[in-house]
Amino acid sequence: MNPIIILIIAVAVLTSAVILLSFYFLNRKLDLLLCKPAQEKPTGDTQQLMALKIQAYERIILYIERIELEGLVMRTFLPEMTVQQLQAALFRTIREEFEHNTTQQLYVSERAWECTKGARALVLALITQSCQELAPTDNGMQLAQTLFTSVQDKEAYVYEKFPLFIKQEMRQEVA
Repeated sequence: MNPIIILIIAVAVLTSAVILLSFYFLNRKLDLLLCKPAQEKPTGDTQQLMALKIQAYERIILYIERIELEGLVMRTFLPEMTVQQLQAALFRTIREEFEHNTTQQLYVSERAWECTKGARALVLALITQSCQELAPTDNGMQLAQTLFTSVQDKEAYVYEKFPLFIKQEMRQEVA
């Protein structure tokens, strides 16, 4: 067998294993975090600081919603794009959205920020895995379809838990 094909198969298998393990551990960690009450409660915060915290949580939820794959692809995709161009556009959009919201970590709990970074990592991993199944010069529509299928095929799409966790964390932080 051609060594390049063996290498491609090995990379695809390893990537799939990493994605599956990530799904498993993120799902498990989110389940634990959703059931575990927050230990730190704000005391003596001013109304202005509380308003900043609420706004930060709102922005984090908006960020997570904006990088959700189906909406992200719909906003980014252009019919003339190749797989490589669509991947670059998706990565760029995710990076820009993340950079725009980086300062929110000052006002949200550490657990909420870790959840935000986990959502970003999950989306990036799904895009990367889907791109490995296609040639870079294929039509970008194929990548879009592969991404939509991968989201629908995940039995327990972990991504849906992120906004729920952030909302719960916000309620505990500002209560």
